[in-house]
Amino acid sequence: MSWRIHLANASGRFDGLGTPIHDAIERAQARAETVTEPVDIDVVVQAWPGRAIAHLGFMGYAPTGDMIQLTFDPDNPNCAHNLGEPLERTIVHELHHVLRWRGPGYGRSLGEALVTEGLAGHFAQQLYGSPPERWECALDTKDLARSARDASAAWGDEGYDHAAWFFGTEPAWRGYSLGFSLVRQFLKRYPDETPAKLVHAEACRFREVLEDVVNHR
Repeated sequence: MSWRIHLANASGRFDGLGTPIHDAIERAQARAETVTEPVDIDVVVQAWPGRAIAHLGFMGYAPTGDMIQLTFDPDNPNCAHNLGEPLERTIVHELHHVLRWRGPGYGRSLGEALVTEGLAGHFAQQLYGSPPERWECALDTKDLARSARDASAAWGDEGYDHAAWFFGTEPAWRGYSLGFSLVRQFLKRYPDETPAKLVHAEACRFREVLEDVVNHR
């Protein structure tokens, strides 16, 4: 099993960055495979100025069960400084999505998306013991409770506004933060489970802990 890395560098934007990016991908793969079965995937590395998470200088996306896309803004001054563990955490987050695509999929409803993102975030924590990413702890307890109540009412909604929930400004990143909190509560209730073991778990299993988020448990 192998990860095939495709570095799109005809413009030369990755000159000087290609080796640390390649090394980070290999380290992330090795760490992930301590708790998951090896898989064959393509990792596409591309430059897209302005199309990155500002404080990182890059972003990840897993559109299918066969591919991770890593998009970098080499002009972002934060990019070169985050090609170690921050990049590795992004890669394993997207790997969890890849593996989930091979089971129930990313999900079409709000509840499924919350669980998928929350599991991927906790998978990175499982592997690196890292604190939550900024988008995973963007809400205070009051906003978390309010968001959990909203999610309970719209759990099965396949017409939900994904951009508003996950990238909106009222508040920002609430889908990521709620999903992370939801999975955290589930793992507290079921301590023998891990994000790696739960990669194909159905989202309906997690709905029962929404009340824990509402009540700040």
